[in-house]
Amino acid sequence: MTDTLILHHHDPSPFAEKIRLVFGIKGLAWSSVQVPMAMPKPDLIALTGGYRGTPVLQIGADVYCDTRLIISELERRYPATPLLRSGPLVNFGLQHWSDDAVFPPGAALAMHLGAAAMPDGLLEERSRYFTDLDFTRFSQDADHFRAQISAHAALVDGQLSDGRRYLLGDQPEWVDIGAFFPFWMITHHIPKGRELMDGKLHLERWYARLAAHGTGSRSEMSATEALAIARSTLLPPVAPGRHVAVFPVAHQETAVTGMLASVTDETIVLRRSAESTGEIAVHFPAIGYRIGPAPA
Repeated sequence: MTDTLILHHHDPSPFAEKIRLVFGIKGLAWSSVQVPMAMPKPDLIALTGGYRGTPVLQIGADVYCDTRLIISELERRYPATPLLRSGPLVNFGLQHWSDDAVFPPGAALAMHLGAAAMPDGLLEERSRYFTDLDFTRFSQDADHFRAQISAHAALVDGQLSDGRRYLLGDQPEWVDIGAFFPFWMITHHIPKGRELMDGKLHLERWYARLAAHGTGSRSEMSATEALAIARSTLLPPVAPGRHVAVFPVAHQETAVTGMLASVTDETIVLRRSAESTGEIAVHFPAIGYRIGPAPA
């Protein structure tokens, strides 16, 4: 069980759909642990030490945070059907476009039109997290959000207009998954959202081609089972390091504290221990994350 891919996520999560699609393209089996959409998330926090984003990948007692790091780890472990064949700079550079330019107007429109169906407290929580969105102006800005989505859809449609199957050629890459997930969100969380892709035939065919890969072979697992797997897995020993906090640059409130086990140009790894998990290693991407002093 220590090699089981365990994804802590919730089904409506567009960011989790990125990794679910990776499982489909690579043909991987995985276990699904459902996480609440809104805080509190006691089992996830027990595992990560404070990181609350979705999704989180657990493999034994190793915990991987952020989709950027998760795809890198899956590429390392499962190199067949490579998804970074054009290189990390191209793929991760375009991830900033999809995460920071395409996703926000889609998310804003989804929260505006779907607020009544959201769990209690979710919209308020999201308003504190997405500080670059003015939640008081969603009604006034709805047409702007639609225009932005349509404009980005046209970019994707134009990139595909020469007959290529995927954005960088004949095989899917991480950039395809990054471009796919906002349109997946629009399709699933905005009433008549699919209409924003109408008439963009290259985009529609590309979207259907990616969706046809599915999401791999999924089985369900409880959070209790996942924590027990972490607790029963022995990690290799490491030299003692200093006690620090690691957090996304824009969200220090989600800091995780622990012993600094390693730092490279790619990853930051903390070792931490709790009764419910035993000793675990929490992995973060180096880009976009900061190491700071642990709270006194």
